[in-house]
Amino acid sequence: MKSTISKLRILILLLSIAGFVSCEGPEGPRGATGATGPAGPQGPAGPTGATGPAGNANVKIISLLSDDITWVEGTYLGRPSLTYSLAAPEVNDDIINHGAVLGYCYMFEEWYALPIMWESEDGSFRQYILHTFSPNTINLYAYQTFELIEPSVVEKYRFLLITDYTITNPKGTAAEKAIIEKLEKAGVDVNNYYEVMTYFELKY
Repeated sequence: MKSTISKLRILILLLSIAGFVSCEGPEGPRGATGATGPAGPQGPAGPTGATGPAGNANVKIISLLSDDITWVEGTYLGRPSLTYSLAAPEVNDDIINHGAVLGYCYMFEEWYALPIMWESEDGSFRQYILHTFSPNTINLYAYQTFELIEPSVVEKYRFLLITDYTITNPKGTAAEKAIIEKLEKAGVDVNNYYEVMTYFELKY
């Protein structure tokens, strides 16, 4: 009899569990997403990145071989001089108003900045090569103390046309002076061709 009662209790318990399970309905749809909570406090600023390169977007190069120059007799500041005018449409209003034209010559396997001057040991004899620029033109001048002489020791010339739009007020030679001063403040020796080219990330 006890055995029958125990089995009956177990049966009732199993039926209760089955009834509980069968009463549980299918899972309902997912509820709507709740509103976004308030943003947390801003984190600390990251470390300052390294200074980027100077770039060369505002620098153009004009190269000139000495063999392509035909010197003619002229004057520079009233004195006899050999002259050569190079057509250079790159010398535009931007260069005139915000730029500079740095000149260099190559001789004795080295680059030298223009203007350049040679002087005899006793100082009695001098030779000069220099350049100027004006709209669409770069002018070369070569002269010496007593007579005209072609600077045949120079193999080639190179001109760096630099535009800097931060130079807004000075024009012409004043703008060129401002750009040179800016380069010097950056630690660049404008008389050193290699330093200037390295600064603007240009090939030698």
